[in-house]
Amino acid sequence: MHRSYLVPERCSAPARDTNDVCFFRNMPVFVYHGQSRQGRRRRGEIFATDRQDAARVLRKQDIVATSIREKPAPVSLTLFSLRTRRVKPRELVVFTLQLATLVKAGVPLLQGLTTLARHSSDSTLRDILYDVGKCVKSGNPLGSSLRAHPEVFSPWYVGMVEAGEAIGALDVTLQRLADSLEKRLNLMHQVRAALVYPLVVLVVALSMLTVLVMWVIPMFGPLFTDFGDALPWPTAVVLQASAFMNSHILLLLGLGVGVGLLLKQILRTDWGQAYQEYLLLKVPLMGTVLFKTALVHFTRTLSGLLRSGVPILEGLSLAGRTSGLRRLEHALRDAQRSVGEGHSLADPLLASGVFPPFVTEMVRVGESTGALDTTLEKVADLYEQEVNRDILSLTALIEPLIIVVLGIGIGFIVVAMYLPIFNMASVVG
Repeated sequence: MHRSYLVPERCSAPARDTNDVCFFRNMPVFVYHGQSRQGRRRRGEIFATDRQDAARVLRKQDIVATSIREKPAPVSLTLFSLRTRRVKPRELVVFTLQLATLVKAGVPLLQGLTTLARHSSDSTLRDILYDVGKCVKSGNPLGSSLRAHPEVFSPWYVGMVEAGEAIGALDVTLQRLADSLEKRLNLMHQVRAALVYPLVVLVVALSMLTVLVMWVIPMFGPLFTDFGDALPWPTAVVLQASAFMNSHILLLLGLGVGVGLLLKQILRTDWGQAYQEYLLLKVPLMGTVLFKTALVHFTRTLSGLLRSGVPILEGLSLAGRTSGLRRLEHALRDAQRSVGEGHSLADPLLASGVFPPFVTEMVRVGESTGALDTTLEKVADLYEQEVNRDILSLTALIEPLIIVVLGIGIGFIVVAMYLPIFNMASVVG
């Protein structure tokens, strides 16, 4: 087994050894199997930011990969290893904005990174910034130094920073990055806030149903023992369900945990993620919100990349991976190949059948006028407004729907418990 290394194409000076610790620290390792052009079987490990990057490097080495999977991280027995190195999105926005301000003010990059690390309230971000500062001090560009921490800085983020460094406008690029991150964060907060109240209502109502079935209904059982087979069918169903849950509670809990773990493993696979996306997009209104949110991410990301000087082929690749939808990513991958062959961007987007005609026409107008970045930004603003309206409609639909469904469930239980009493009263009368 041999180990390959992913070296960024645009990293020019200073030249670096492939064992650069700054570059490969914290990067995921992918295990691959494939064949060389001579037909020999090859397998090994490769450093990359994701599977697409790993496949790209293998193609450059004349290796056709048949399988690529991420190598699991080594298991540590320490408690500290259980913590995931994550940085809150708000902290990343604040850092990007502050770094843009310092660079614009003429503060040296290394000094700016050290200052922000020293005053950061997030311990994870503080450690990462100190590490990035060490890499910059050793002569590495900021973009490649950030690439060593893919758990915090996405390929889109790194690509824009590298483009800003290449054209000598790092402060402007960082400002655009901060604005894009802020808009994306606000949009995600709106989507989550719209779903919080319905989820709280659902959890509370399900908890009430559980209490009724597990503890309240069994108290009525002895009252109905004299009825025998004469119990109304709703009452018999509710009593049997309550008895089953009480006698098999551990089995049901274990089954629930097992199903949850199984679903978690399935959703880690490509097939599971694709099927989950398919089902979510089929849900009325919610699927529309998810799709339009992905369109906002794609158009705003591509606009920022093009405005920062990133070539359109690389911009399509980065924007597709940050859209959040596999359908869009696959369509953009085909569009990338078409653009590489000399075609316009609007034609493959229209042919994919994924993008709305309005988006493709706006892209066509942007290409013809030479202002594709500005046009995409306007498209993102427009769809963001539509997402806000759809979120209000979704919230207005979900709340009464949950109340009606749970009201029917609780009402059925209450009626089932009182039916024998009503029957008894009619017999006595």
